[in-house]
Amino acid sequence: EAFQALEEDVLPRIIESLKPNEELRLWRAGCATGEEAFSLAMLLWEAFAKLERAPRIKILATDVHQRSLDFASSGIYGDEQLTNVSQERLERFFTRRSSGFQVSQDLRQLIVFARHNVVKDAPFTKMHFISCRNMLIYLQPQAQRTVLSLFHFGLVSGGTLFLGASETPGVLSDEFAIVNDHWKLF
Repeated sequence: EAFQALEEDVLPRIIESLKPNEELRLWRAGCATGEEAFSLAMLLWEAFAKLERAPRIKILATDVHQRSLDFASSGIYGDEQLTNVSQERLERFFTRRSSGFQVSQDLRQLIVFARHNVVKDAPFTKMHFISCRNMLIYLQPQAQRTVLSLFHFGLVSGGTLFLGASETPGVLSDEFAIVNDHWKLF
């Protein structure tokens, strides 16, 4: 349902706000094995198509764990990881392999998987959308403040932050307008 809110409300608004030929920049911090990064890529691909615009998208998917990044970069997932992917999307964005389903080249070329520590490394900037779902809850309060400050700095004016169900901007709440409080979109 959170992704439905993204699909119907948030992503079309972001795309429509882009200048002609401007690239949409998205950062998926704490991407783990990449499922959400690819899910966002599918939604963006489809949103650009609905608006009859060429997909100009750059997704940065970062994590501190190299093995997770290596898995994500392969873009190969088993049946159990794709249970929430519709048959239409499975046929459009995946190819059956002996080891599972591989994400299409169209989507894989949109994403750069990179090692990055959100607490210690400089943030990526000029981001239209930052997704950091269910990572902040594992950080101490001071580290959470640091990371949220870096995300705030990394977003373009009017950019969107997507957090997990148990997360909020905390002490930076005054810096973020609520887009959808239930789905933690700011």
